[in-house]
Amino acid sequence: MKKFSSLYILSAALLVANAALADSLVSQSPAPTPLPAGSHGTVLKDKVNVRARANKTAEIVAQLSKGDSVEVVEHKAEWLRITLPANAKCYVSAKFVKDGAATSDAINIRCGPGTNYKDVGKLAKGEKVEVVEARGEWTQIKPTAHCTGWVAVELVEIAAPAPPPPAPITTSEVTTPPVTLPPEPMKPAESDEVHVRYVVKDGFLHAVKDAANAPASYELMTEDVGMRQYRIAYLETTEKNLTRYEGKHVKVFGNERWRRTERDPVIAVERIDMIW
Repeated sequence: MKKFSSLYILSAALLVANAALADSLVSQSPAPTPLPAGSHGTVLKDKVNVRARANKTAEIVAQLSKGDSVEVVEHKAEWLRITLPANAKCYVSAKFVKDGAATSDAINIRCGPGTNYKDVGKLAKGEKVEVVEARGEWTQIKPTAHCTGWVAVELVEIAAPAPPPPAPITTSEVTTPPVTLPPEPMKPAESDEVHVRYVVKDGFLHAVKDAANAPASYELMTEDVGMRQYRIAYLETTEKNLTRYEGKHVKVFGNERWRRTERDPVIAVERIDMIW
């Protein structure tokens, strides 16, 4: 009886130890590391598989050739998440696409014609898509800018990001005596000087109410603060219709320019992502 009790206690202790070890392994699993916007990489081999998930058994979405350039979104352990190439096959349920546009929000874009295939992106209501083939219950489309897949990190060489432009120096930041300044000290910025830098900002997109007296037709606003919203920046874009993003929480990528005489900066939009 004592021997049976000892074995029972030993088994219980082993179960507790294994559970603790599993918890520690989960907590040590590396989290995805976002990379700077516009990070690019070069494919090092031919026939490199792009998969729907960061797993060697996940569905193959596309293949890359040696020398192909890819946009890298994030780094997760042994995998890189990239924007899908144009030859990737993407599908959406035909009932959610009409006249080349999404009819609802948060529509799954899948890597195959069926709900058993993994999703590789989403569509916002009104977002335009390029239809490749419409057949039966599923419509094949060209991958959008939000569609992503995964490749093994050792098969891609990531280019070093360009250093950010130096921040402008103002006279208020100079604390050393005048005698220690360089022979040709920097002059204060003139009123017409324009500062430009690459930014990634999030907020809520709205159409400008008084567009005739504004530098752009759209603006990026903060969330409600005390029943009021504050402008982050005006949005300058070649896309004529941004109504599908109206009132949505978005992330904006692009070059921001700001003139000392102007109250708000203007972002020349390079890309807009929905924040779900």
